Amino acid sequence: MVGIDRTHKSARVPSLQRTAGNTILYGVIALIAFLCGGAVLSVLLWKAEVLIRLGLIGQLYYVALVPLGLCAAAFLFGVERSFARYTGKQLGGTLELGGAIVAAVLVVAGGFILIPKPPSTFPLTVYVHGEAGRSDLVLRNHGHIFIDLDGDRQSRSIGENGEAYFPAIPDHFRGQQVTAWVEAAGFESTEPNKQHRVDGGSLYLSVRNKSGRIVGRVEDHDGNPIARAEVYVADLTTRSNASGYFELSVPGDKLKGEMDLKVLAVGYKTRNYKVVPDGNELVATLSRSE
Repeated sequence: MVGIDRTHKSARVPSLQRTAGNTILYGVIALIAFLCGGAVLSVLLWKAEVLIRLGLIGQLYYVALVPLGLCAAAFLFGVERSFARYTGKQLGGTLELGGAIVAAVLVVAGGFILIPKPPSTFPLTVYVHGEAGRSDLVLRNHGHIFIDLDGDRQSRSIGENGEAYFPAIPDHFRGQQVTAWVEAAGFESTEPNKQHRVDGGSLYLSVRNKSGRIVGRVEDHDGNPIARAEVYVADLTTRSNASGYFELSVPGDKLKGEMDLKVLAVGYKTRNYKVVPDGNELVATLSRSE
């Protein structure tokens, strides 16, 4: 039961008799508590995005309610000289609260009851850029971004500004590491195995031109493998092994749809070929030099 009685204060609650000086003192206390609570609320509004990202919004909101509860208690029971009592059953016993503590508890508890519940999801925008930096927009309206969320794989198309918008990431992933990658023809992630921390509403992924692979065998006209034959493609070189096998990885910045390949071996004529990266295995057949 909570009640406020102002008609017979001196008769019913003699302890609430105050002098004018005490009334002013309680008024000052109430004002200071109100200003402190207002200051904390101002910080909540000013730095809301940062506090949400750090997960401190709930703690700071509680800090704001405490001085406001003190303000209500000091004003009602020190200035207005009101009276209140609460009685209830708790843990098998009887709990009785009286005086200013009732107002303070009501303000703090009411603040948590009335505050809207925080959303269970948050939006996330993932931006894709090239190796030159975040302003290097190498993908526009091309490709997709994928995110793995504990078995829930989501994907979105990349837009005009190299962005993909995920509207509903579960809130418990805030501040956590997630796997995110880009799938776009001709491009690959610069850090394919990196975990990305979701600290705010945006995430950045770097891509580069996809590398290509050229594989083949060097042999003579009888099908015998030629070892240590030199293979040249776009200023890159390798040698065939004992089985005549070779493999070259061509970086994306040097990759072309069709490339020139040259094969040299001691005692054999040099041969030139046109090759397609990531195509079928090349068989380079060399003739003996006369």
